[in-house]
Amino acid sequence: MTPRPPVRAPTSGFAQRLTGRLLAWIASFIRTLSKGKIESAVGVTVGAVWVLSAPLFLICSLADFLDGGSDFLPLLLTGAAVEIAGLLVVRLSSFPPKLPISRLFTAVVCGALAALMAVTAAHLATGVAHNLDVALVEAAATITGTNASTINPELLSLGMLLFRALGQWLAAAAIIIVLVRVLPHLGVGGLDADGGVATRSARRLAPRSGSTMARLVTLYIALTGLLGFAFLLAGMPFMDSIVHALTTISSGGFSSRLGSIGSFDSAPIEWVAIFGMFAAGTSLPLIFRAMRRGDLHRFVRSVEFRVYVGLIATVTFALLAWSDGLPSAASIRHAIFHAVSSISTTGHIAGDFNAISFGGEALLLVLMIVGGMSASVAGGFKVMRFMVLGQYIGRELRRSVHPTVVEKIHLGRSSIGETALARIIGELFLATMLLVPTVLVLSADGLDLEGAFTFAVSIMSNVGVGFGEFGPLKHLGSVGAFGHLVAALLMVIGRISITPVLVAMGGIGEPAQSAIRRWRMARREVVIR
Repeated sequence: MTPRPPVRAPTSGFAQRLTGRLLAWIASFIRTLSKGKIESAVGVTVGAVWVLSAPLFLICSLADFLDGGSDFLPLLLTGAAVEIAGLLVVRLSSFPPKLPISRLFTAVVCGALAALMAVTAAHLATGVAHNLDVALVEAAATITGTNASTINPELLSLGMLLFRALGQWLAAAAIIIVLVRVLPHLGVGGLDADGGVATRSARRLAPRSGSTMARLVTLYIALTGLLGFAFLLAGMPFMDSIVHALTTISSGGFSSRLGSIGSFDSAPIEWVAIFGMFAAGTSLPLIFRAMRRGDLHRFVRSVEFRVYVGLIATVTFALLAWSDGLPSAASIRHAIFHAVSSISTTGHIAGDFNAISFGGEALLLVLMIVGGMSASVAGGFKVMRFMVLGQYIGRELRRSVHPTVVEKIHLGRSSIGETALARIIGELFLATMLLVPTVLVLSADGLDLEGAFTFAVSIMSNVGVGFGEFGPLKHLGSVGAFGHLVAALLMVIGRISITPVLVAMGGIGEPAQSAIRRWRMARREVVIR
């Protein structure tokens, strides 16, 4: 049999090469700086986050200055302070030659906390938030891509409006980098050839992970530009187009208007938002392969994509069936909008959100929990994980009838190992256990039980929209300081998952545990003597 000749990958385009060189320069710059005597992955990560976030302050300060706003100087000074602190931390640290998984988890969590501190400082310095708890929860919503806020966006300066939108966009770009650089080392990837399996090692789109990252980031930038241009053609003002393109493709949901997308009262704008949110919840590797090779059948062949579309269609039909009156063009559009906004965890609002039936609210809440596809920038538990859980339940039911059967779980061409399956079940169990006390805290801090439950589920999935008497976007402003702190914590945990947080907390307490263990051993030796 004659062997098949190897297929050469197409030459990368100019934009991809430019993105790759920029990412390589950033990595080289951080490696050059991190030559300190303290070997700490946490120090390098925290310093790198602060160093790389400082240009965001400069860009937004310049935009605010040109617009005649009053926040350009606080943004500039805060950015300078963040840059100096980042350079100092990176210069004192160096990356260790060996990095255990627990330290890698801790570095990821500390990087998120570093970004949270920088964005909190910006909200306090500009006076957008006068209290620390408000600034903290607004910063958490920014870095996690959650559409929950206590601030009227129409009262913000251009600098802070762009700062919050770019913050959500850059946070989603960081998720792409984590998908390529971090998750493969943990044995749980998300870059499968069929569009993403979050329970197996990542399969590269290129021989090197840097090329994979450059391709996905380039695609992310291109989708943002296309969406902004589409918003502009649909009749949205220029600055509104930029803001909504940044927050829609990143599944963030922040808007420049108090009423979100629905405030424009435009069917073309809503359809553009629907397609943007749909793309945000779709696997980036799947989009890249389909576009690069011109093979749209890849979407059909992806079992996760078929389930993703099927969930949207099912909930859309249910919303229309439970609505009053016959379906119209506007009601069909709004039903699709609500379903896509929920499953992509974007949280944009259009139409009469309060007119949704109780059954429709329950289904939208289920979509929020499910979230987007694996290897996408959307939040939630991910479609593939729930598919794995469904296969697991079916297998256990068959085992109850045939106890001796040996059966592996298969999804398409992928097989799911028992270790990965245990991790998925553990993640879901821990998230459920965390949800119960959060609901109790929010209900004790001013929300009704329905509002507390739906809002807790929503912010854990990084959506931000809740149901109940407070409307879709007023839950966060109805709770006190303690509720703000709990909501901020839940947003961060929902974005980076609860396992890294618990592992990082264990790593922080490890020195104390070692000291207690040595003290007990010494005491035992004294007793024996």
